[in-house]
Amino acid sequence: MPENRVLKTLEKYRVKNQDVPIIVEGKNDLECLRSLDFQGNIIILNRGDSLVHFSENVAESNDEVIILTDFDRKGVEIKKNLQIYMSGFGCHVDTDLWDTLRKYVPISTVEELPFAVQRIKNDLERNIIGRESIKRKWNF
Repeated sequence: MPENRVLKTLEKYRVKNQDVPIIVEGKNDLECLRSLDFQGNIIILNRGDSLVHFSENVAESNDEVIILTDFDRKGVEIKKNLQIYMSGFGCHVDTDLWDTLRKYVPISTVEELPFAVQRIKNDLERNIIGRESIKRKWNF
């Protein structure tokens, strides 16, 4: 079930974020991740620097990063360039969170993620409640 996969992936990355920073595009993205209980280092992409300079600075102090840009055309382009530059500076780039969210969650920005997660939780809860009602009705 994709819903469970999304929630499990988010939990995995909450834990991983304790040791590995997440790169996001803006302050609102950071706030959205905080609202989803991501407590580790979240780095906002500095709009004043070039991606190359930003990547070099981040790679100097991190062996690995998680990239979570938006899922629109611009975000995809930023993700691809960050992967190239960060890898070039010897930093491992993790995009599994981005890939999972893009595949299973119909959103175009990170800012939409808290609402999507709440919808998933509500859908799962309704489904569980529905199954429990059927079990009681039919004595399963």
